[in-house]
Amino acid sequence: MRHTNTTRHPLTEKELLATFLPKSCVNQLLREYQSLYHILLHTSEAQLQAVPGVGRRNAKRIRCLQEVITKVQEERTKPIASITCLSEAIQCFQFLADRQQEELWALLLDAKNHILRKKQITIGTVNASLATPREVFHAAVQQMAAAVIVIHNHPSGDSSPSTQDTAMTKRLLEAGTLMNIQLLDHIIIGKYDCYSFRKAMNELWKEDDE
Repeated sequence: MRHTNTTRHPLTEKELLATFLPKSCVNQLLREYQSLYHILLHTSEAQLQAVPGVGRRNAKRIRCLQEVITKVQEERTKPIASITCLSEAIQCFQFLADRQQEELWALLLDAKNHILRKKQITIGTVNASLATPREVFHAAVQQMAAAVIVIHNHPSGDSSPSTQDTAMTKRLLEAGTLMNIQLLDHIIIGKYDCYSFRKAMNELWKEDDE
């Protein structure tokens, strides 16, 4: 009796892309962006269309795949009803790690740190999210929040804060004090790690209390 070898070998990145894109297009994409990961998670539709041979139709196919990946990642994030530690706040926004543009969100909480709402405040450019404390606390007032955690991502993947990030945190603290809405933290989401201003620069909160 002959036995058929049914062992499945993992498809290469080129083979995976070739299942829904022309081979010439696949070769160009891999030459330009080196890996499937970067093609699917770190390229915009405009960048894809700029690659010779891709065109609008193929770029839209890749864009659809990017959206599917984003939805799957969001679904994998276990819903959290309240925030008791830094890791839970980060878990709520881990999906930001692979976003192409800088996004700023507010996690709005009641007096017992129950989540009232996750609110996107702004979408910026590759390296900047144009937001003011007014926009953050307007959302907080609308939800009658007692506290807020501000979160934004760095598309570069490096979670280290910029001078603008630190200045923004100070302005948020000042505005929160004036409005009697506590800023619990300002968190930066990077590709492999995260930065908490409350953990790394707690002196900012002490200065605000003085």
